[in-house]
Amino acid sequence: MPPRKTSEAIARPAAKNAGKRPAAAAPATGGRPDSAAKTVRQPEKFDELVHGKPLMGTAAIEAIRRGYPAAIMKSASAFLGVSEARIQRVMHVSPSTASRLIKQKEAVDAAATERVLRISDVTRFAIEVFEDESAAKDWLRMPNESLGQNAPLDLLDTEPGAVTVRQVLNAIATGAPL
Repeated sequence: MPPRKTSEAIARPAAKNAGKRPAAAAPATGGRPDSAAKTVRQPEKFDELVHGKPLMGTAAIEAIRRGYPAAIMKSASAFLGVSEARIQRVMHVSPSTASRLIKQKEAVDAAATERVLRISDVTRFAIEVFEDESAAKDWLRMPNESLGQNAPLDLLDTEPGAVTVRQVLNAIATGAPL
């Protein structure tokens, strides 16, 4: 009987490749031939996410798994009027990784893609609520008393933070107390 591997021995190979992003993989098709898979067009600019048709269900899952081009971080920064460093913090992408991915025209990983998709969804909702894109962007950037003096944008790195921001936007839209 071979010796049993400890959790440390099992974790060691994974640590060797920690932080390295594999080359872009083909989207999962659930066992269907590639020709049967519905391909979702990857956005080039953040405003395409905000102003385009919202991704839902399996289309969103496929897009997240494929990853968005890293250049979307610069586009999000320009669209929202914030520094690239701030977008990188919200997306949990280090400046060096962002620089490398952009230079090599690679995609961010699934977690960062999900965060940028979350930012775009909440931005779209804020624009609907305020009925003014500029006012929505200002609101997302500024500290908010209802959010513990945090800017809504800075809470969008987690789904619980996004839920809280959406709750405040719903209260604004409906006139409910905060």
